[in-house]
Amino acid sequence: MDAYDASIMLYNLSLIPVVFFSIIFFLMAVTRVAMRKNFEKHSKAVLKAKTLEKTPFVTVMIPVYNDLIALRCLKHCLKLDYPKNRYEIMVLDDSSKESIASALKAFSQKHGLIYIHRDNRQGYKPGALQVGMKKAKGEVIVIFDSDWIPPKNFLKKILKPMINDPKVAIVQARQDFLNMDKNIVSRFAGFLLMVFHSVMMPLYNKINAVFFCGTGGALKREAIEKVGGWNAKSLTEDADLSVKLLMQGYKTVYVPLKVKSEVPEKIEDFIKQQMRWTYGWVRVLCENFRKVWRSKKLSIAQKLAITFNGAASVGYPFVVLMTVFGMLGWFVGEPQPFKIKDLATFIARFSVSSGFLIAGFVTLKNEGKVKEFGKLALSTIVMGLVLAVFNSLAVVLAFANKKLLWYRTPKVGDKYAKQYVKQ
Repeated sequence: MDAYDASIMLYNLSLIPVVFFSIIFFLMAVTRVAMRKNFEKHSKAVLKAKTLEKTPFVTVMIPVYNDLIALRCLKHCLKLDYPKNRYEIMVLDDSSKESIASALKAFSQKHGLIYIHRDNRQGYKPGALQVGMKKAKGEVIVIFDSDWIPPKNFLKKILKPMINDPKVAIVQARQDFLNMDKNIVSRFAGFLLMVFHSVMMPLYNKINAVFFCGTGGALKREAIEKVGGWNAKSLTEDADLSVKLLMQGYKTVYVPLKVKSEVPEKIEDFIKQQMRWTYGWVRVLCENFRKVWRSKKLSIAQKLAITFNGAASVGYPFVVLMTVFGMLGWFVGEPQPFKIKDLATFIARFSVSSGFLIAGFVTLKNEGKVKEFGKLALSTIVMGLVLAVFNSLAVVLAFANKKLLWYRTPKVGDKYAKQYVKQ
């Protein structure tokens, strides 16, 4: 076997797991199309809710780290259409910049909010949430990252499934975007989340395997405490908590209530965010794999959903290897005249490995934005390999249980936030 044959063999071997995950995305996309009417019916039933039979006391938590734009989020939280004596707003401020901490504290005091400042970032976001839990009065905990802008009717919509069913521990809203069209980085970041929310989450909702996304959701306090609270050692405390709640037999619900937020605009911020999510989910799977598959409270479908969410990132290293060996074959092989057979082979391989693009097309179809598909394809081709390289590193570090530092994604809106300081 010469170098060319070896590179082609390794290329084909690397292609196998890529095709495997591609087929899963394809099947999810097809299933999503098939259940479109059922999900639309579910959406209408949830979103049309205007009144609540009960009004549980709610604690709205906003974790902050040097995010002046949190003032915008707080301002919208003050306008929530919910009895004022039935919810409290808690600012969990880990800011190291005195000017930002002072602005947040002053705003909180002016509007009667609970302000908690830590001089250390022990446990980072989950550590701050755990501190907040000790002082929160709410039966239900609602969390917003500082860049999110909750609509006025958020609490009424998000609490409805939880009030109707005492076994519901998580209700997750849908992420929408303020700045997706800024550049190719923000566009790709937005597309990834659109596919997750438009294709994957409705399917997870069908099988009771919805995962809390760390923001834009409501959680039952009693359930959080039952599984030991927030895991301060996890980089994806939301995924960790979701898996533990599902293993306890709780229900989780997805509500397609769109809430505006930001996506990264800089490549460095996007990569670090994705690496943290990848690393965190792989660690969650590693730490809970046996428990998940031995659990008698989880269905096979739930076990598969949890496993897929954690294991899908394993495809990244194979994307990198496939690319390397494919390019290597060009350099070490003898030049050959182009044949129709070569084109057919390329089309076949591209087709079986383009499951994510198909899921993306279904997403855009659902959103009435099919004309955006060209941008999706371009951003995936340009950004996909870059993302695969860095996420491969995150996968390796996660399986080796090597530490990856917490990275807080900078908020784009911070540069426009001064207008909220005196409000």
